Amino acid sequence: MKRWLSLLMVIMLCFSLTVPATQVDASSRVTVVYKGKTKSFSGKKTYSYVNNSKIKLSKQPIFMKNGSYMGPVNKLFKKSSLKVSVKSSGNILTLQYRSNIIVLKNGSRNITVNGQSDRMNAPAMLVTYPSGKTKWVVPLKSVCSRLGITYKLKNGVIKMKGAVNSATTSSSSSSNNNSAAENGQITLVLDAGHGGMDSGATGNGYREKNMTLSILLGAKRMFDNDSRFKVYYTRTSDSYPSLTDRSNLANNYDADLFVSIHINSASASAHGTETLYNSSRNTVTAKDGMTSRELASYIQRAVVSTTGFTNRGLKNRTDLSVLNRTKMPACLIEYGFISNTKEAREMNANTTRYGQELYQAIVGYLQSEGKL
Repeated sequence: MKRWLSLLMVIMLCFSLTVPATQVDASSRVTVVYKGKTKSFSGKKTYSYVNNSKIKLSKQPIFMKNGSYMGPVNKLFKKSSLKVSVKSSGNILTLQYRSNIIVLKNGSRNITVNGQSDRMNAPAMLVTYPSGKTKWVVPLKSVCSRLGITYKLKNGVIKMKGAVNSATTSSSSSSNNNSAAENGQITLVLDAGHGGMDSGATGNGYREKNMTLSILLGAKRMFDNDSRFKVYYTRTSDSYPSLTDRSNLANNYDADLFVSIHINSASASAHGTETLYNSSRNTVTAKDGMTSRELASYIQRAVVSTTGFTNRGLKNRTDLSVLNRTKMPACLIEYGFISNTKEAREMNANTTRYGQELYQAIVGYLQSEGKL
């Protein structure tokens, strides 16, 4: 009897050594060949959404590396509605979306964004899927933020949308570039500074890009209900339209005015509101009797009244892209200093009101010029 018990224990011990304690579900993993070696990655996803359209990825699934979801470039960027320009030469991949250009290298987390060096969470990779197809895969969140494409992961589903910088209008009807003028509307471009990968100034726990967007959205709520305006917004989400995209939007739609929203930063003691314009462009951008300086002067008075901060006056800036490239009266508002504890707190608490009163200021300026 003891001999049989001993034999049974030996059999059970052998079985426990040959069967793993936890089983790995192979269907949830993606196997690829990378740099000549077979690799297996978790986080398999066989579809994604691009501009609300479902993209099936059963043959080139998404997988996770270094905590980042890696997706196939051709399927998600080039062949989708995003229509990203994709160029590959050896180990170098170049992507262009609108005016944003990024350059990546196989196996490297380094990336060049519009000529500036940056670093991603995971490397770009040239991989061969089981189908035998060799494809570029890239960390989706890192690449989207740098191209100006919105990336969201919600309930395990990845959704990508083109940056809202071609035209988000306050009118629900579609129209060509001249329809606003034909309808007697004022065409306006509002720009929320920074966004996406570019946080702008930071201080006291706040980010400039969030404040500027919130101010813009406060203004948008007012313009949406005013049929006298056709308004285009460089962004209405946490995306990054390039500086060229911002000015091109205004120029392409022959806007009457361009207003850019920003938050200042310097020392902790710096304070006050200022508005920037470009004196060298004041004459050439004059339109229907309106000039950048007049616009900036009116907006400055109105915004100082809104914030209650010190009036720092107008600042002549000839070095800013959006003031250099726009072809209509343009100004850039610096509401206050994010580096100043009191002003940062005040601004963050009142962004919606600031936006509503910016709408009133623009209406007031146009009325003073006899345009409304």
